[in-house]
Amino acid sequence: MTDFYMEELPYFETIALEMGVQKAKIIDTNTIYLGEWAIWKCRYGCPMYARDACHQPEAPGIVEMQRMLSGYHKALLINGYEGPELSRIALKLEHEAYKQGYYKAFALIALPFSKGST
Repeated sequence: MTDFYMEELPYFETIALEMGVQKAKIIDTNTIYLGEWAIWKCRYGCPMYARDACHQPEAPGIVEMQRMLSGYHKALLINGYEGPELSRIALKLEHEAYKQGYYKAFALIALPFSKGST
């Protein structure tokens, strides 16, 4: 990725906030830690476990996610309270990034299973 692209990245934080997210931050993907604990929490604490392809055990595992993330240098993390609206914003941001020349842009959505969960 060229310096030209890196200079544009703060734009995505700004546009995410304008779209209604509460927080937005660009991070280096090599700072993302994937741990087995997340899968265990899904298996033993999520009512959506094994209900569809977005949840374990069908969702990508740690090795697959690490392999996918290795193809990226930066990630935009966003959060907010409204799950469906946050998902729509994530997809709009993906589309905007694509239009700006970030052709590998891909929205990954991880939401708590109930409003207000942490």
